[in-house]
Amino acid sequence: MNCRLFVIGLFFVFACACASKQPQDTLISPATQEQTSPIQTQTAPVQTQPVPAEKETASPVSPAAKAPETKTTVLPEAVPPKEQEVPEVSPASAPQETPEDFVKQARANQTLSAPAEDMPVFKDEELISLEGRLLSPLAYEPVSATAEQTAPWKNEELKYGLYYSFIKAGTAYIKNRGITDINGRKAYLIQTSAFSAPVIDAVYKVRDINLSWLDTQNFYSLGYAQSLREGRYKRDEWLTFDYNKNTYYGEVRKKEEPRIISGELPIKVLDMLTSLYYVRAQKLEVGKDIVFDIINREKQYPLVVKVLGKETIKTDAGKFDCIKVEPMFRGEGIFVSKGKSLQVWLTDDEYKMPIKMKVEVFIGSVYAELLEYKRN
Repeated sequence: MNCRLFVIGLFFVFACACASKQPQDTLISPATQEQTSPIQTQTAPVQTQPVPAEKETASPVSPAAKAPETKTTVLPEAVPPKEQEVPEVSPASAPQETPEDFVKQARANQTLSAPAEDMPVFKDEELISLEGRLLSPLAYEPVSATAEQTAPWKNEELKYGLYYSFIKAGTAYIKNRGITDINGRKAYLIQTSAFSAPVIDAVYKVRDINLSWLDTQNFYSLGYAQSLREGRYKRDEWLTFDYNKNTYYGEVRKKEEPRIISGELPIKVLDMLTSLYYVRAQKLEVGKDIVFDIINREKQYPLVVKVLGKETIKTDAGKFDCIKVEPMFRGEGIFVSKGKSLQVWLTDDEYKMPIKMKVEVFIGSVYAELLEYKRN
């Protein structure tokens, strides 16, 4: 099976099918961009007309009355010594922190010596080994599964079957692992993991894991980590979104040494995985779009999610009344790849739990269906 076709169905991350078609330029959604127009106050110079000096009228004096000329030496006035001025250091000349500094500092501030441990939930659930993977420093923060949660996905854990046409190609899990502290903000740690089926492992073994940190209060992303192992293909990438410094930074590694990546961050954004949870937190009305900004693989662009209609979906997990949505890229005439579309079915209730995901590919389709779910 082709690498890209299999990966498209691995996650319930909106718009995966079109990741290679993202706009090259950074786009900011007008709906989300905050513009501030500085007010410049100009003071007009005051012009004063010169006042002509009055002419002095000299009285005639006779030569005899003239006093003898006296040569007078005028001493110069004492000038007080000037205070020594201390030159100001302009912000431009002050040492600036670099992305390398941000990454180094983030690594130094890791709380744990190893990534926070995951625990299996479902019967026969396999855990992915993190050895040799380049993960975000955020993965080294403690996670509390017992902390108070109020979101619809409270303690939620989902298991999916991945299918290519009618062939089961693998299994995937998506779970809310609990609450962690990220730079003073409380965040949900959302994790997806995907495994190819044993029959496929021999020819194309897949062991992918994604981590995202979702702000518990406002549902924007604080960072993400992607670690892909698909056949011979390897890719590790992580980004931290630092809204206080209006920047994002991280690392990416394929076969080469890690490369630092960074960019400006003028607004709150989402990543691929947290975008699903953001949509789940919204009121979904048929015919009304949801628009937000997303960052993935060093590119920022607006994402439009269309609410298409309502359907009833039946899977091994049960029968569900659902709302069907379709995420689409918005840019210079770019929506989705020609002949392809991605659709997601969410339960039409307070949970908006993803029941089914389907993407059309060159031949047939790849889809994921819910097999089991748990809420503690």
